[in-house]
Amino acid sequence: MLALLSTSLVLVLAACGNGGGSAPTQAAAKDTSLDSLSTADLAAQAAKEGTLTWYTTFADEDVQPILAAFHKKYPNVGVKPLRLSADKIPPRVITEQRGKQFTADIVSGDSPQLAQLLQVGALQPYTPKDQSPLPSGLSLPAGYEGIVYVVTTVLAYNPEIVKQKNMPVPTGWPDLTNPAWKGQFSIDPGAVNWYDSLVHGMGHDQALSLLKALGANKPVFVESHTQALTQVQAGEPAGAATAYGYKASSLKKKNAKTVEFVNATQLPASLNLIDVVKNAPHPAAARLFEDWMVSQEGQQAVVDVTNHTSIRPDVKNDAAVWDPSKWTPAWGEPNLPAKTYNDELNEMKTALQAP
Repeated sequence: MLALLSTSLVLVLAACGNGGGSAPTQAAAKDTSLDSLSTADLAAQAAKEGTLTWYTTFADEDVQPILAAFHKKYPNVGVKPLRLSADKIPPRVITEQRGKQFTADIVSGDSPQLAQLLQVGALQPYTPKDQSPLPSGLSLPAGYEGIVYVVTTVLAYNPEIVKQKNMPVPTGWPDLTNPAWKGQFSIDPGAVNWYDSLVHGMGHDQALSLLKALGANKPVFVESHTQALTQVQAGEPAGAATAYGYKASSLKKKNAKTVEFVNATQLPASLNLIDVVKNAPHPAAARLFEDWMVSQEGQQAVVDVTNHTSIRPDVKNDAAVWDPSKWTPAWGEPNLPAKTYNDELNEMKTALQAP
């Protein structure tokens, strides 16, 4: 879930006394002695370390298949994964570091949460060896550009229920403001990544007006994109305004009668990133794992296991989810300052009339 709780932001900023600027602080450790090693030498050093700890937002069922692919290539490097929800990663890492406990070696998660860690100096820079160029229109600070996948937000609905209730088939979010859809769709009032993408794609005033109109049509509030799609499959409610494209497409392939989805012409898109943590106890293994995750081999494994989208041109993605020639990505800000995040979160909740 990309939405982070505002309390997490308060905790992180209070811990480090940072006002939410976008530049990394000087506290970030810069152990560059390993950065120039060849892949073979880095793998040898990682094998001596023997293991690494990975904090991630990947779904539980996806973690082990991804690690199996990594271990096939690097059998002498163990990985201890810790799956955390998006709102838990920043306070967890910050609290550990404040207590001088450096447990995590590497962290992967949605760009707003890694922005928090970057802004307070909890990460260290590393440029992976086989990193793909950033998509046009995006920029990330040097050394913090490892992209695990792209996530898109779509409108999903249940075709059977829509037909049964004689509701208009939606072709975009404005259709959910139709009185026939009143109370018949869900929305995540904390999906800042989606709102920030709309702001960048259509302008602030138009995006805010859309949210106010959606809020006036009495949406059902959810906190999980997976939960939203589960509800759509059950038909209660019939639609979801903030579903993830990769998951909607996977479910549609299994049962097209209960799940359909719509990609916007300007498709809200945001990044899931990976970075080495400050004072990582296994620095070589952490770098090796990041190298593999962003490589062609690692990216194809991620796509094959999860149906997520890779930015690499040499990886085959789900064409129903990602085709920039059909749907132009409307990128949210990947290094969103904490103040902007909180402002947009509060603006969303107010516009949607969320508690």
